[in-house]
Amino acid sequence: MVLAGSLLLFVMAMNQTFINKVKYDRYFDHLPPPTAKRRSLYERLFVRSDRWRYGDLYGMSFLPGYKFKLEPYRPYTRDTGTSPTGKILYIIGDSFLADKKLDRAFDNFDAVVFSDRRFPFGPVILDSTKQNYLVMEFAERNLVDYDIKKSLERRWSTGQILSKSFFNTITPKETGGSGVPSGVIARINKAMFNKDLSRNIELLLFDDKLFTPVKELKAGINYDLFGRTVRETAVSTDKKRLLLNITVDTSFRESAFRNITDSEINKISENLNYAEKYYLSVGFKSVFLSVVPNAVSVYDDKRMHYNHLLERVEKKNSFPVISIWDFFRASTRNLYYRSDAHWNPEGLDLWVDQTRKAINKY
Repeated sequence: MVLAGSLLLFVMAMNQTFINKVKYDRYFDHLPPPTAKRRSLYERLFVRSDRWRYGDLYGMSFLPGYKFKLEPYRPYTRDTGTSPTGKILYIIGDSFLADKKLDRAFDNFDAVVFSDRRFPFGPVILDSTKQNYLVMEFAERNLVDYDIKKSLERRWSTGQILSKSFFNTITPKETGGSGVPSGVIARINKAMFNKDLSRNIELLLFDDKLFTPVKELKAGINYDLFGRTVRETAVSTDKKRLLLNITVDTSFRESAFRNITDSEINKISENLNYAEKYYLSVGFKSVFLSVVPNAVSVYDDKRMHYNHLLERVEKKNSFPVISIWDFFRASTRNLYYRSDAHWNPEGLDLWVDQTRKAINKY
């Protein structure tokens, strides 16, 4: 029985499609309205996790003192009788705006189209009958290494731009292989030597609510007795919130406390300006830069010497900036989840409000 169970576990861990479904169901299970009880064996076995229910930073550290349930984002509404404006707003962003419902957030636009920079997309196709606007949104920590030429943003070729292929066309199909190896032997090798196999087994065995008390006990002992937490997280100086450690530890390029030279700022600005010129060349009427501060930059900047990356880049930038830095610093409200690396509904609402005001000027 043990051998049969182990073999079944091994086979499930090799099936990445099944693992991805388990991840999605477990990690987003807290978003729909809760049900009284699980209706199927699959749900009772595989849809039980606290990893994201209380924030991604809690899910990494399991520190019991930072187990805060996340407030849901509020839906945006608009007057159903609003006349068409002939404008489309495109947003190329990251996890701060991923999965947010922004269609009704901007009254001056008929639609909002979001593309996640963390995954391959594009080239962007525009509607030639509309005025198209673009917001390039970045978390402050993601500015450091941005280069559109090395990113996952697929671009139109110079010839396609000259021929205006980016208007009302079908996105060209990817060239080359699909990433799925052909041949039985190659498929077996890909499954058996899956680089994530060990992590998948751990997901199936231990990423369950049943083990949350054990994980919290271990994390609590390590922190209370030795002042240690997992490498991915850090505790704020005032002990009120968890922080993403790459924004704190100066050994990481994304750290808000790593010394950043003026030449690095110039390079970041060059890369942003190159991206802006490219997107203007494919038909956007205006391109805007929006940088979301790290939580540590807002709430714990005196921890060490803050490098002021966000302010320096915004000051250096040559195209319109949607600046929220001063508003976030001045706000008396909490704008970030205390156990997650992202803003809460108050923070998102403030960003939407300032974005509306900035874009409506153009």
